[in-house]
Amino acid sequence: ASPTDAQLTAALDSAMSGHAENLLRKEQEINSLRDLLGTRTKAVDRSVLLGDLFGAYLSNNADSAIAYAARRLDAALRSKDKLQIDFGRLNSINILSLTGSYTEAVREIKALQADGIHPEARPYYYHIMRLTFGNMADYAVREEDRALYRRLTDQYRDSILSVNPLGTVTHTVVRADALNAHGQYAEAAKLLENYMAGRSLREHDRAILAYTLAEAYRGLKNRPAEKHNLLIASIADLKSGVREYVAPRKLAMILYEEGDIERAYRLMRLCLDDAVASKSRQRVFEINEVFPMVNKMYIDRINAQQRRLTVMITLIALMAVLLGVSLVFVYKQMKRARYASSKLEEANTKLRSVNAKLTAAKAAVEEESLIKNEYLSTYMEQCLANIDTLSAYRKQLRLQLATGKLARVTKDLDSDAMIDRAFKEFYADFDSTFLRLFPTFIDEFNALLTEPARIVPHTEGSLTPALRIYALIRLGVTESASIAKFLRYSNSTIYNYRTRLRNAAACPRDEFEARVTAIGTEKG
Repeated sequence: ASPTDAQLTAALDSAMSGHAENLLRKEQEINSLRDLLGTRTKAVDRSVLLGDLFGAYLSNNADSAIAYAARRLDAALRSKDKLQIDFGRLNSINILSLTGSYTEAVREIKALQADGIHPEARPYYYHIMRLTFGNMADYAVREEDRALYRRLTDQYRDSILSVNPLGTVTHTVVRADALNAHGQYAEAAKLLENYMAGRSLREHDRAILAYTLAEAYRGLKNRPAEKHNLLIASIADLKSGVREYVAPRKLAMILYEEGDIERAYRLMRLCLDDAVASKSRQRVFEINEVFPMVNKMYIDRINAQQRRLTVMITLIALMAVLLGVSLVFVYKQMKRARYASSKLEEANTKLRSVNAKLTAAKAAVEEESLIKNEYLSTYMEQCLANIDTLSAYRKQLRLQLATGKLARVTKDLDSDAMIDRAFKEFYADFDSTFLRLFPTFIDEFNALLTEPARIVPHTEGSLTPALRIYALIRLGVTESASIAKFLRYSNSTIYNYRTRLRNAAACPRDEFEARVTAIGTEKG
């Protein structure tokens, strides 16, 4: 698929940026030929190589091309080789024509014709004739002269076609050029489109074919197609590392007309630099006709941009002053806001502290309420059970008295078995109620102790005496005397239990009982 104009434009920018590198590559190729020339001793061989150097310089430096044309002719004359002599003379005519020295070129042509032309040199001769008279037709002042030169150009164009096989690049380009010259633009475009489609081409050949196709579309007044092919031709010219070309200059004018001033100026500037460097007076003259117009437009645009920049700088300066005033105002407002924010944060901190205390108090109240409700329920059930037990015991004693078993009554009254059984049931109810309230108490309590001191109850769902002491502490009963009374132990026994477990604590011993009271809470 053919690339889009946007893709070709990007490629053109890249080719312009890399043009200097391509010229350097071309110069290196020329230097290689010059080095090779030093190895040639035969006049014929030197003439051939000097011809190659002439061709390399022809599109890069007119002065060097003139010098090498003269050196080739000198070597050819010394070789006495008719073909090389004719090529040498044609090289001289070629450069004279390209530099606009038409009078000298015509004089040399007449001399060459008088001496006869070697058959193998005729294709080049026809090319030079077509080039010379074509240029003379373009720059002739009188119409009759222009008509004559055009006729001669047509004749030599036909001669070129006769000596170049059908299907070659030269035959195709010259045939299309003839069609363009006679206004048959559609036929020329069709010929070139068909030839270029899917064909692998050298950059130089692509440049010539695309430029000729652009000329056909210019005749058809198809500006988009003309621009498209000028883009292709210009890219190929710049990649070829040559300074002698036409397509980039014509493309620059289209870009200028489309308003792409900056790219048009850059391309036209490159064309002018190359024309000056190549010493091609004809190209310099052509560019100087249109460059001032593009240059003026470019300078006008730069001046307009500078004026806009001056206005923008003034506006920016004013905005900077306003911004400075705004910053002072904002700074003062931010200072006030920071003071208000600090006060608000201070108030929020106090409020969070109060909320935390309220939350803790609420949790404590809820826990205390739960414990009270649980133990109240257990207490009521225990009382009812005690009443039932006493009632049954009273009935038993009455029955024994009624049957005269006074000794049995006395023995039962003297025994502590009933009291021990009651306490045992009381502690069992206490343990089950407590573990129902704090199901993880034993595990959390043991986590506060070192491994050897941890306590494992003998019966699941019950507490050991030590665990029962700390269960009471968890419920808020912290006085050793109260604990001793509740558990029917001496004060010293309670003290010893508490001291031994504090000493076995895995945490700081003075924090041990405080951490016990936190078991079952988020803090715990």
